[in-house]
Amino acid sequence: MSILPIAIAVFLCVTLAGFLLVRSSTVFWGRYQNTFTEQARFNLADLFMFMDPRNLFRLNVAAIVVAPLLLWLFTGNPLLAAMALVLILILPKKIYRWMRQRRINQIQQQLPDGLMMIAGSMRAGLGFAPSLESLARDVEPPLAQEFALVLREQRMGVKMEEALAHFNERVPVADVTLFVSAVNISREVGGNLAETMASLADTLRRRLIMENKVKSLTAQGRLQGIVMALMPVGIMAFLTFAYPQTMTAMYHTPLGWAVIGVAAVMEYLGYRMCRKIMSIDI
Repeated sequence: MSILPIAIAVFLCVTLAGFLLVRSSTVFWGRYQNTFTEQARFNLADLFMFMDPRNLFRLNVAAIVVAPLLLWLFTGNPLLAAMALVLILILPKKIYRWMRQRRINQIQQQLPDGLMMIAGSMRAGLGFAPSLESLARDVEPPLAQEFALVLREQRMGVKMEEALAHFNERVPVADVTLFVSAVNISREVGGNLAETMASLADTLRRRLIMENKVKSLTAQGRLQGIVMALMPVGIMAFLTFAYPQTMTAMYHTPLGWAVIGVAAVMEYLGYRMCRKIMSIDI
């Protein structure tokens, strides 16, 4: 029996499988690139950061390819390379959430003083919109950027109520909700909006003082959670450098990988539990 037909059949099957693999990889890569760039463009616009998302995609691809390979070459441990790959994949979302929360916290810190400036401008005879223009011109970002966007939307034909609602959607915190509700109620039923802004500013300032006191009192507990979460990692790193032969089974056997996985899950749950205990809503 001639093996030529069998060889031809195997060759065709391998070629077809390779073609399908390359095609599916190309489609997946294109979808990943489009998703990453669109999400990056949206996130950067949300943070008022304007840069080319394609550069971020190239940097992300370089990190995904280079960092795990270098870690694998220097350590010879595929598990560490896989962990680095997973970390790099989830890191952009974590960075965005941290930057967004940091921006929201800055807006909360600036809002009481901004409302006092609005109240002072209205007491001096200006209307609500001119007071917002003065605030957007005089205060520092990010609060100035948000109010400037509110005014820009109003000039484009959006109602003030809708523009303020969009501001509340971008900054979904109770302080901004109270501000938007106070402005809408005052514009609908009337009243002294300047006094309302001054009273609201005093209330928000007192609330910030209380929140800062709570953060100071719970700082030790949060630090303990971080220390307890990093202590096993530090011990593991020390043992790896001090006794590499003893720790070899931990990194190169399925049982060791399972132990590392269970330890990582327990570490994460313990850290989240400590954060939950120390989180007190005002």
